[in-house]
Amino acid sequence: MLVHSTSSFNYLTHLKDAGEMGNLIYSTDWSNSSLGSPANWPQNLLTALDIILRSKFPMFLWWGPEFIQFYNDAYKPTLEKLNKHPNALGAKAKDCWLEIWPIIAPRIKTFMAGDSMMWKEDQLIPKQHNGQPDNSHWVFNCIQLYSVEGTVGGLLVTFYESNGQIKSEHQIYDTLRQLAEREARFRLLLADAPVAIAVFRGRELIIETANEKMLEVWGKHATIIGKPLKLAIPELEAQGFLEIMDEVYTSGTPYYGNEVKFFLKQNKKTEEVYSNFVYQPLKDTNGNTNRIMLVANLITEQVKARIRAEKSEKRFRALINALPQMAMTNTNNGKMTYFNQRWFDYTGLCASKAYGMKWLKVIHPDDIHETLRKYNLIRSGHEGGEFENRYRSAEGTYRWHLNRMQPILEDGMVGLWIITATDIEELKQLQQQKEDFVSIAGHELKTPITSLSAFMQLIGRLQEEPQTDFLPVLLEKASKSLDKITILVDDLLNSSKLNQGELYIKKTWFSISELIADCCNHIKIEGTYKIKTTGDLSLRVYADADRIDQVIINFVNNARNYAPESKEIIVDIQKVGNKAKVSVIDKGPGIQKDHLPHLFNRYYRGDKSRSQYSGLGLGLYISAEIIKKHGGEIGADSTLGDGSVFWFTLPLNGDEAN
Repeated sequence: MLVHSTSSFNYLTHLKDAGEMGNLIYSTDWSNSSLGSPANWPQNLLTALDIILRSKFPMFLWWGPEFIQFYNDAYKPTLEKLNKHPNALGAKAKDCWLEIWPIIAPRIKTFMAGDSMMWKEDQLIPKQHNGQPDNSHWVFNCIQLYSVEGTVGGLLVTFYESNGQIKSEHQIYDTLRQLAEREARFRLLLADAPVAIAVFRGRELIIETANEKMLEVWGKHATIIGKPLKLAIPELEAQGFLEIMDEVYTSGTPYYGNEVKFFLKQNKKTEEVYSNFVYQPLKDTNGNTNRIMLVANLITEQVKARIRAEKSEKRFRALINALPQMAMTNTNNGKMTYFNQRWFDYTGLCASKAYGMKWLKVIHPDDIHETLRKYNLIRSGHEGGEFENRYRSAEGTYRWHLNRMQPILEDGMVGLWIITATDIEELKQLQQQKEDFVSIAGHELKTPITSLSAFMQLIGRLQEEPQTDFLPVLLEKASKSLDKITILVDDLLNSSKLNQGELYIKKTWFSISELIADCCNHIKIEGTYKIKTTGDLSLRVYADADRIDQVIINFVNNARNYAPESKEIIVDIQKVGNKAKVSVIDKGPGIQKDHLPHLFNRYYRGDKSRSQYSGLGLGLYISAEIIKKHGGEIGADSTLGDGSVFWFTLPLNGDEAN
């Protein structure tokens, strides 16, 4: 006799259509079972039955203290194979599974007491087959089902013979996904899910169920279950999520969100939250959407950490781009990962032609081997270091750079190298000039000092014979050596003053011709050369007489040194516009045209083969600096075979020479 209450009859009638086992449950008389009449069955049990009967995965349900059994069509073949169907329906678990109950009962009891989910693969269990012992391997999975009072009311069990084959993770996850889609209405089934899950019923989005993780995300209590989402969490409405869910409901198309930012009120504070989630439409047997399942994974800390890292990376790159030098970053395996804008501007390369090891092509071919040797040597340690090489510019020229490599340590290990390349072309030239200067100065000073020392020794030997004719000759030669040393030292001092900005100009009015008449006494005393002054002998200038005297002496000395056969040296004075022009003219062999542009460069020395004096190559350079400080011009003209003219100009207006 069938016993159905009016309240449960319609529900069981609905189950009647849920396959063969649904019809069997519907037609069974349950009045004599421990469950009693279906009129008294709790809604949780009826919902669980609806879930398993419509699942395509083999599963069964134990309910109540005696573990009364229910199972679906997918599980029926297993029980038929074991000769347990249809008697297993409504039977007590321990009566149905006598051969394995002693093995599984202790674990099930702890599970019913609230222990965690039981999952066991390839469990060896003895059984009887045709009256003979037969060992088999089984897979067990039990999920706790709670009663309306909040206690464990039953177990949802998947229990099948595995024959020693372990299911792959892909199969298991696929099975769980199918179960989640078909069993979303059963809230407590999702309680142990590792992600936040909620199910919303109807287009009104009534919160039908939400696991603890979802409630934690929302910052709400279970009291919101049964309420419309827009009332339970009103702050979501203004953020566009309800519109998205409505589109999912009406279109039946899932919506995937990746690192979506939204705001929730938690502990009376509005918090910024990030999540990956999916709105999955759930359909009824007619294919119509009647629910939406939300599966969310809260990733707030991960996203904020990434955002902080990205901001730090932006600041790092901004700092590198702000450096006045070229800069680049390098991984520990030797690959370039970043170049600042100054590097691209200097080399003229684009990013595609720079990264990896392509940056080596802008290094001077002669420097590549040594660059790689030092680069790899530094990279093998943790201390950093430096090396020099030449980089090719966008114009095709090479300039020397000082590369400094500095490690960035991460947990005690080198995670990144920062390399800066500072342009030291001028410094290299200065170093070369200093080396040249030291070499020249050492050579030039050594000769007159050696000569002076020798002359002084000879003079010392002749002290007892002061009337000898050889003594004046020695004194004259010693004086010349001393003069040369004095000139060299003066050049050094003046050059040093120029470098330090200490070459001061003290201007007065004076006559150029009178200055010439008083200068170059050493030439006049020798008596070999004659200095002839021509031109406007009355011309006066406002300048530093001592410095102009130094320039004229330098010009006259050059005429004597490089044109020794020209016994007459002409100093010509002319007024040219608002300037006074002074020219020192010789009739010597002249100067090659390609030498003229370099005559006033620092350390440049003329053709030593044409002079018994070489100097330090500073005299004309110092003269040029003196004239520049007066606001004048300086230069030289020459034709081979016709002599040379060294000239300078001075402003006649005193205000222009300041």
